[in-house]
Amino acid sequence: MGSAAAWVWRVVAAVAAVIVLLGVSLAIAAPRTATPAGLAVPVPENSPSPGSAPSASPSVVAADPEPETIPIEQRPVARFLGDSITRGMTEPSSGVVGEYSWFYNLIDDTEGVVRYGGSVAENGMSTAWMAGQVWTALYPTPDILIVHGGTNDVSGEITPPVVVNNLERIRLAAESAGVPLAVCTVPPRADLAADARALAVNDAIRAWASGNDVIVLDTAAPLRDPVLGGWLPGYTTDGLHPTPEAAALMSESAAKVLREIPLGV
Repeated sequence: MGSAAAWVWRVVAAVAAVIVLLGVSLAIAAPRTATPAGLAVPVPENSPSPGSAPSASPSVVAADPEPETIPIEQRPVARFLGDSITRGMTEPSSGVVGEYSWFYNLIDDTEGVVRYGGSVAENGMSTAWMAGQVWTALYPTPDILIVHGGTNDVSGEITPPVVVNNLERIRLAAESAGVPLAVCTVPPRADLAADARALAVNDAIRAWASGNDVIVLDTAAPLRDPVLGGWLPGYTTDGLHPTPEAAALMSESAAKVLREIPLGV
């Protein structure tokens, strides 16, 4: 009996071992769909929450939106003070602006950002002449005064401090009238020596403007050859004045800055 009982216990133990091994095998093979209690499931960054729509790929960059059209009646009234680049091929007193005036597109019905309030501009004039005409330009009082000068100063080899002093006279007059002032940069020159003087004047304008709450419109930037200096090909016919295509770029450059200013200026 003792021997028979021993064999029975051996059989029972063997069967139990087989059952245990079978259970372990099934546990290893089964898919793990549950998370143990107390452990959080790691979520990759930028993964959508359950039930939400998948987000756009981070490598896709949205294009800059087209600028909205500003209704004409909401635009600030601008008066323009300058030389032949401002006057273009038109008579300022007629109220009609031609495509050779640098600001032609700046007052366009759809693309423009200001209303035309008139201009004081004559061929061949320097910033000293403009300083003497500033009160004419400020009457009737506009919402903003925009000055484009310096080309003839560069031709006459007027030094940057003198140009800035003339612009300061304009600024003081505009300030006393409560009118914000915007000043354009001087266009490139075909002659590289004159172009170097234009660059020096522009540096002086920026330094002066930054300390005097003057808006700088870098209308010269899209016209300049960044490698060779001077004008980009096709943007001038005489080395001094912009073509209508170049004038459109000048307007666009100015509009980008003026759009950031409250409509009431």
